[in-house]
Amino acid sequence: MTTKLNLTIEESVAAKIKLYAEKQKTSVSRIAEEYFAKLVSDKKTTGKSFVEKYAGIISDIKIEDIDKERDNYLKEKYGI
Repeated sequence: MTTKLNLTIEESVAAKIKLYAEKQKTSVSRIAEEYFAKLVSDKKTTGKSFVEKYAGIISDIKIEDIDKERDNYLKEKYGI
């Protein structure tokens, strides 16, 4: 079952989205529906950013060790 939803947007945006929909051979309604469905999907997300999610994962490694590893890699690869 479908229902109507009225949106108020800038005229220039409306014109651009209509052209985009035409080029994509779809409707503005379909684009909006797919976007809204994705926006409110109940996927199991933690809401954490990439940095928050992976911060501390390599906490045992020191910056000096990373520098040494990079230098060793470059020496092996390029014979520096």
